[in-house]
Amino acid sequence: MTLTPQNLRRLPIFAALSDAERRAIASAASLQHLARGERAFSEGAPVGEFFLILSGHVKLSRASRHRGGVILRIAHPGEPFGPAGGTQGSLQTTTAIAQRDCLLAVWPIETWNRFLHDMPGLAIGLLGVLERRLAVTQDRLIEIASLDVPRRIAHLVLRLIDQAGRQDEKGIRVDFPITRQDIAALTGTTLHSASRILTNWERQGIIGGGRRELLVQSVPALVDLATARLAGPAPR
Repeated sequence: MTLTPQNLRRLPIFAALSDAERRAIASAASLQHLARGERAFSEGAPVGEFFLILSGHVKLSRASRHRGGVILRIAHPGEPFGPAGGTQGSLQTTTAIAQRDCLLAVWPIETWNRFLHDMPGLAIGLLGVLERRLAVTQDRLIEIASLDVPRRIAHLVLRLIDQAGRQDEKGIRVDFPITRQDIAALTGTTLHSASRILTNWERQGIIGGGRRELLVQSVPALVDLATARLAGPAPR
């Protein structure tokens, strides 16, 4: 994806804008390359910029006193991230790390806030993005509260291949490195439980890829796991 007014039109956050407004937004952005593992910003750092992913994937996490870093979400191409409407001098509440090499569009926070003030369609588009993000967060909370761990992991993997799946000769591969610790953090379980479940699925030929990649070899089997009724005590 490149940063052009035509491409911005395809993204929900910019859909309600005029061509002139999209041109102004595109021309005000700079491009930033992040290597895999590099940070766009760290929790507690001053807010200075707003970001849009053009290619690659970014993990957003937050420190936790009890369980180390908690992964809040993984952002994909076409998604904005950073404090929406943040002000110069406020602090980042998350850490953003590239899951693979990324290309980002970046706006100084003062410029982004001026666009929000001057372009009501942009503010409405941003509210829509935040509303959808809240709905996803609510779905995750419901899963953690009501599903056993295997079904939570199955739902997560199905979401990942929907958002970032790439078909190859072996199945559908998630298009960025993801560890078993990441999967445990995203589903609210322990590394031990996640590893045991994923290893069992590998033996059954449902998934593959090893410890840092995720390959789905049988989507129907994964759907069955996601919708199966609880047959015994749920691991936590």
